[in-house]
Amino acid sequence: MADVLAFGAHPDDLEIGCGGTLALLAQQGRSVVMVDFTRGELGTRGTVAERRAEAAAAAKVLGAAARLNLELPDGFLPFADPQSGHSARELAVTRVVDLIREQRPRLLLANFPRDAHPDHVIVGDVVKQARYLAGLRKFQPGRERHRPALLLHYFEHEQHPPTCVVDISAVIEQKLAAIRCHRSQLHDPTRAEPQTALSRPDFVERRAARDRFFGAQAGVDWAEPFFTDGPPKIADPMSLLP
Repeated sequence: MADVLAFGAHPDDLEIGCGGTLALLAQQGRSVVMVDFTRGELGTRGTVAERRAEAAAAAKVLGAAARLNLELPDGFLPFADPQSGHSARELAVTRVVDLIREQRPRLLLANFPRDAHPDHVIVGDVVKQARYLAGLRKFQPGRERHRPALLLHYFEHEQHPPTCVVDISAVIEQKLAAIRCHRSQLHDPTRAEPQTALSRPDFVERRAARDRFFGAQAGVDWAEPFFTDGPPKIADPMSLLP
């Protein structure tokens, strides 16, 4: 079983969006399972094999207990699966429900469902829907129902006013090291592939600058922003103290 299930559309989304929070949770002794929806096969740079190895290396850096891949079609999450007749979304929702009921986490993390990348939008919506359905007795009966207490959405391409931020000052180097594991996606003048936003020479520094910005807003060195539907429910106000 896992304390935390973290979902990303592509093999580097979790590291970029919430790698610091995952490292922090693992450091606190929480069991973290990372789940990629796709193999990133439509990515401009890198092969599926390269990305698989990079994802495994990054998960190890972050201290995750496991990393899974649903192997859904990159770039086509909203569309129909011609073999089964079911939509890829329906398949994704069912698989996420199965994982939630199997792992029984208290916390879910997923892409923010408003983003420039359509796959990020779908993953955010799918995980939200699956969290609800996993708690319904009549949906896919056969495994005990379970609804995680909290779903946090992390930001990537676009930034929005966050509901809360997590202080990742103690693990910022782990987060940046995990991002650097994705070498095929980052700047490398020896590769002949086209350039992307991630392959800019200053991409990692720009991501660090974002976390520095949100850290400054919270009065800490580095922080990752998250969004929740509705205000967070605080059982102990003292838990808000740094």
